[in-house]
Amino acid sequence: MDVVVTGADGFAGRWLCRQMLAEGRSVSGWVRREPVQPLPGVRYRVQDIRDADGVRHAMLDDMPAEVFHLAAVTHVGSCADDPVTAHETNVLGTSHVFSAMPSGARGLFASTCHVYGKPGRAPIREDQELAGAGAYARSKIEAEKVIAELGRPVVIARAFHHTGPGQSSLYVLADWAKQIREGTEIVRVGDVSVERDFMDVRDVVNGYATLAREGVAGEAYNVCSGTARPLSYFLDCMTEGWSVRVEVESRRLRRGDVDRFCGDPGRVRAVGWSPSRRIEDTLREMVQSG
Repeated sequence: MDVVVTGADGFAGRWLCRQMLAEGRSVSGWVRREPVQPLPGVRYRVQDIRDADGVRHAMLDDMPAEVFHLAAVTHVGSCADDPVTAHETNVLGTSHVFSAMPSGARGLFASTCHVYGKPGRAPIREDQELAGAGAYARSKIEAEKVIAELGRPVVIARAFHHTGPGQSSLYVLADWAKQIREGTEIVRVGDVSVERDFMDVRDVVNGYATLAREGVAGEAYNVCSGTARPLSYFLDCMTEGWSVRVEVESRRLRRGDVDRFCGDPGRVRAVGWSPSRRIEDTLREMVQSG
C-alpha cells in the first residue's frame, strides 16, 4: 500500500484521498466507521487510532510508504466540551500512528495554526512561541511534542483556515454558504470584522502532499496564503447576486477572538508549493453546490 490517510472520511481527508488517487497512488483510508459515501478507489479500514494494538497491526498489514495523519477531533467547541476524548484522539492517537509507522516510511502530521494562540506578530512565522489556549490547540501542541520525542521522519504542517465544498456547516464560511443556498432572507453572522487567512482545502491538501515529499522531517511549515482579509470580504463574495440581509447574532460572537490572524508561507513556498485557487471562486462554488 503506497499511502495511509487517517481521517480519510473527514473534510480534508476526503480531498487528500482524491489527490492521492489522481496521482496514481494506492490509498488505505483509515476511518472510525464505514463512510456513507465512500470514494471509489480507496480501500477503507475501520480503525480507531486510540487503540494502540489495533494501529500497530493495521500498519503491519498496510505497510505504507507515506502516512498522512489527519484523524483528530478538530472542532474547537467539541474539544472544549470533551477534552478527555480530544487528548486521547489528538495526542495519544498521534503517538500510536507514528510509533507504528514502518521503518523507511515518511509521515505528515496535520497540525493547525491554532497552536500559535494570540499572535505576537503578523504574519506569523513557524518560530513563534506556541501559546495556543483551549483543549484543541493544547492537544495539537502536545501532539507536536510527541512527534519530536519519537524522532520519526515526520513533517509537521500547520494549516491555517481553509474551506471548500463538503465542509460541515459547523464552520463559519460553510455555515454562511448553507444559509444562502437554502434561500434564507437573513444571513445570521457573528463578528465579521476579524481578519483571517483562508484558503481552498484543495490547496491545503496539495500542500500536505508537497511537504510529505519535499519537507524536512521534524520541521514545521505554515500552510497558508499569507493574506488575511476581514470575514466581511468573504461574506460579500458569497452574497453577491443574492437578495439577502445580514444580521449579527449575539450568540455567534466569541469573546477574546483574535483581530487578525495571518501566516507567513515563506518556508512552504521554498519547497515548491503555493496556492493555485482563488478563494473568491471557492466561495461561489460553495454557495452554488455546497
